[in-house]
Amino acid sequence: MITEELLAAFEEGKTNAEETALVLEYLATDESLQEEFILSQQLDAMMGADDEETDFLPMARMAAKSEGNLCDFQCEQFILKRRKIEYNSDELSEEARNNSWLRERGTPLHSVGRLLEQRGLIVMRSYGSSIDSVIRALKAGHDAIVVVNSCRLPGNSEEEIAYHAAVVLDVNEEEVTLYDPATGEESTAYPKDHFIAAWNDAKAYLARVKVPDLDYNPRPIDLEDVELSTDLIELREAIAENAHEVWADQRQEEGWTYGPQRDDEKKETPDMVPYSMLPYSEKEYDRRMAFDTIKLMKKLGYSIIKQGDTALHNELMRKLKNEGDAKVCECGASIFMDQIYCSHCGKKIDWKLFR
Repeated sequence: MITEELLAAFEEGKTNAEETALVLEYLATDESLQEEFILSQQLDAMMGADDEETDFLPMARMAAKSEGNLCDFQCEQFILKRRKIEYNSDELSEEARNNSWLRERGTPLHSVGRLLEQRGLIVMRSYGSSIDSVIRALKAGHDAIVVVNSCRLPGNSEEEIAYHAAVVLDVNEEEVTLYDPATGEESTAYPKDHFIAAWNDAKAYLARVKVPDLDYNPRPIDLEDVELSTDLIELREAIAENAHEVWADQRQEEGWTYGPQRDDEKKETPDMVPYSMLPYSEKEYDRRMAFDTIKLMKKLGYSIIKQGDTALHNELMRKLKNEGDAKVCECGASIFMDQIYCSHCGKKIDWKLFR
């Protein structure tokens, strides 16, 4: 029998080899224990306890550190002007707002460069970039939009992260020169180490801009640090199968039918069969797409919760209904009036402190 104390110690990595083996043995066979373990892990993630293993990406955060929260919009205008591409500023603004690329609070990081794409330019976005990749982009004649934490740049004293878009103009041994919309200048030089620290706070986000060509090197988001619970892993096959159904339905509308070999002229393909009849290699492709999609959701800071009569869903609903009464423990996790101990750090709650 596994005690709550032993399971909690296992979650925190404080069990010895024998205890770890015992917990893993029970987790492999005891469904109620599996659900309790999943519940604990998911509620920690949802109710304020950060997943220490996952380095979340700020893809939905806003680039907004300039007057009117227009930093990315101004960067894209700057690039259009440099490339001598004609535009009307009012029409550009209307287009950006109509498509939600520019919002009242700024530009979502995943929308950086969308206006440039609509004017025939290629924009390649990546996280975890290096200063060398910026240098290579500049040498190749590309434009480089970066997102930085402007609070780290000289002249700023705020402590919180403020995402801000800028265009890199030059990099040398000691300085990085930017078109920084916040300064109102055509170019501003910053110490290289300050720039790198500010850039890393935004996960070294880089949007390379170039004219269309066939020089393409895919850089999918690194998902190696994302761990999925058992219930999410089980979703993989269902998502993979449905992805094949969507693909086949679209092909059928386009006039494709089954054929022993792919023939583009006759619109025949051997993959126009039920998912269960696909060769292993094709199933693995769909599975990887499904698996990486689920992982990406978590990487972006989202949680997927199964609805219905499950302990996880019921507990989440209870927490949400009482969200207004929640307090914050010293460890940062949310706590509720019916708790004696914090579910994250395990400390006994002194409710007198919250009166």
